[in-house]
Amino acid sequence: MKKYIIILLIISLSACEEPVRWQLDDHITPRLVVEGMLSNRPGLNYVRLSLPVRNPNNPPQAVSSATVIISDGDEYHFLNEDENNPGMYLAAPAVRGVINRIYWLYIAVGDHEFTAGAYMVPVSPLKEFRYYRDPGMPGHYRIIPTESNTPAYIEYIVDWQDDSTDSAMNSVFYTYSLSTLDVSQFFKPAAEILSFPAGARIIRTKYSLSPDHEKYIRSLLAETEWRGGWFDVMHGNLHTNITNGAVGFFAASSVLRDTVYFE
Repeated sequence: MKKYIIILLIISLSACEEPVRWQLDDHITPRLVVEGMLSNRPGLNYVRLSLPVRNPNNPPQAVSSATVIISDGDEYHFLNEDENNPGMYLAAPAVRGVINRIYWLYIAVGDHEFTAGAYMVPVSPLKEFRYYRDPGMPGHYRIIPTESNTPAYIEYIVDWQDDSTDSAMNSVFYTYSLSTLDVSQFFKPAAEILSFPAGARIIRTKYSLSPDHEKYIRSLLAETEWRGGWFDVMHGNLHTNITNGAVGFFAASSVLRDTVYFE
């Protein structure tokens, strides 16, 4: 409670604009979608705010002119909205998290306030990058997903040049290492396997998962990638650490990254 009082005091002293009037549809619950990340690397610290949509095919409506603060209880960092990307709030390059610390998120949109807390745990080392030749496409390769000794997820960004069309190609996918196995995870639907040619560049970014963050990831996978298998579970609300009826998650993850080039 003391942290929130300090944050509110800072906002009241630094405010220099007219209050934002946020028009809400009372029939839409929850009222805010939050996607937040604080890491130990510059450029990976952001908060994205949007409103929920009724039709999943519609793009989310960005929430602009919000006050967004990340704090460790001692220092308070105001995030600035990206002029070219409404609803995306970016931390200054010097802002980065430290393992084994708790971080707090504060969001104010008009008269509405939302808070969250996240704990940053260490990330285990990236294991050796592994791959094999695609038996169906000569000169192409497939990635063998890297397992982790601790809960984590890995983002793979694969870039290459398509010689047949002379165009740049890009693909992104994620793999997850969780502390326990679910039946729906074991019998999840088959996913498309990415095949890429020589000359490709693969960037691996590994994010640590705290127990609370892992719970959110598990609930998200149960509603997305694991949906449609033999042992589907009943639909449910995603786990969240955001207060006041919002959904989404504010995560604090330590990160490792490497790059592999195929010649």
